[in-house]
Amino acid sequence: MKKILITGASQGIGKAIAIEYSKREKNIFSLISRNESALLEVKSIVEKNGSSAFIFPCDIRNIDSYLETLKKSNDLLNGIDLAFLNAGISQNHFVSETDYYSSFENTYKVNVFPIAASLEFFAKTMKKNKGKIVIVSSLADIRGFPSSSAYSSSKSALTRLAEAARVELKNDNIKVITVRPGFIETNMTAKNKFPMPFLMKPEKAAKIIIKGIEKDKTRIYFPFPMVVLTKTISMLPDFLYEYLVSFYKKYDI
Repeated sequence: MKKILITGASQGIGKAIAIEYSKREKNIFSLISRNESALLEVKSIVEKNGSSAFIFPCDIRNIDSYLETLKKSNDLLNGIDLAFLNAGISQNHFVSETDYYSSFENTYKVNVFPIAASLEFFAKTMKKNKGKIVIVSSLADIRGFPSSSAYSSSKSALTRLAEAARVELKNDNIKVITVRPGFIETNMTAKNKFPMPFLMKPEKAAKIIIKGIEKDKTRIYFPFPMVVLTKTISMLPDFLYEYLVSFYKKYDI
């Protein structure tokens, strides 16, 4: 039996992870999200599968409230074995738009700052149970994409944050795992107007992630064709990459 905390648990990968883990064995879940009604739905499914779940409606942008939620979860479950830090948003704005800065700031308040707060919290509380921290970044972290500069840069920050934390927490027997998925079929990606190659269902993504965790991997990147594609894009000369993506705004793909 594992004690599992999941942020962004009301939908997408977070929801799928909770359901998939509850199918495999009886676990205890702390489910965190802003959407209380959706959390109740996930709780119902998880408990029908034989696991237990506690829900914590919380806006993780409020760091004080979020840290209090982490403390309540940790105390209630008597420690966390696996913290799945999955909550994230994507807001597409070009830098020339008047609401660009507010969108950028909000993206970092959700995608980055709560992860840093979580790491500080679990660095102190996970030592005794040798826990695992899973940080969900994205294959979009490789370059700055037009209209997605906030999202791609926030995910790049997460990838580097996880990388540093993995080294720092190793001697405390706390494992940090980086997850970098491609396009996942969620409410977040549903609004994208551009092509999304190798789009994957969250249920399949959850199985891949859990398999990677069970194999004791520190980095879980998928799907493979998208990994190859993004790796290739990352190696393009700067001038060529910038020329190719310059057509994005012109044609509003």
